[in-house]
Amino acid sequence: MAIVGLSALYIIIKGEPFEDLIKDIAFEREKKENPDVWELVDEADHSLTYKNLKFIQDLSSQGYLFTVHSPYSGINIADLEASRRKESISRVKRSIDSAARIEAKALVLHPGLRGKDPIIAQRLNEESIINLYDYAESFGLTIALENMIPSPLNFMTKPVEFQDFLERSKIKLKITFDIGHAHIGNSVSEFVSKLSDKFFIIHAHDNKGMKDEHLGIGDGSIDWNGFTKKFMEHDFRGIYIVESVEKPFESVAKLKEMLNLI
Repeated sequence: MAIVGLSALYIIIKGEPFEDLIKDIAFEREKKENPDVWELVDEADHSLTYKNLKFIQDLSSQGYLFTVHSPYSGINIADLEASRRKESISRVKRSIDSAARIEAKALVLHPGLRGKDPIIAQRLNEESIINLYDYAESFGLTIALENMIPSPLNFMTKPVEFQDFLERSKIKLKITFDIGHAHIGNSVSEFVSKLSDKFFIIHAHDNKGMKDEHLGIGDGSIDWNGFTKKFMEHDFRGIYIVESVEKPFESVAKLKEMLNLI
């Protein structure tokens, strides 16, 4: 059975401290609005430091489940400059270490950027992904690579990029399918038809097809009824993570209702 969780992005965007996230996680609310799992975002004041990890380990011991979104600000695992690229990889590895310590269900990874030489950057991007995949595997941690917003700067925005990389690398990489990103590129159906068997996490948030708005579920132009029906038919057993910055808990409830999980 699939489970529905919530990303901490909504609280980070508001500029609220990590302690407020801990309060939100432990807050008693209606079952339909209560996330089954929480996605921690290893960024800025919410970085998974020793102090912050202690809070999470305490919640984990009480039965709370977590995924981790690796850091992304200032991170480029395909950076053409070697020292910056190595530092980016090291920072993500520290995130993997933290995720392993709290027995996270998975870690979401962003690919690198194309840079001034896309051919070399693509090779570096793929080498870095394999490096991080192997490192996570050593802990028994699942890495799920996210599809990005269509842009000349971004790798991994189209299904063919994932297909080609998986064919070349031969690794059993999982995917974080961001439906909002795919909707902007008008590629939701293509991603689902070609790669749904690789989906481990689905980032669920809405937009109107033009930019990454992180609206509440149903407040944009994504066909949620068609999408959820298809995944119920395919018996998807992964993790839905609501990334709505607006109406986060209402969106959790709405998605659970659409999936007949309440």
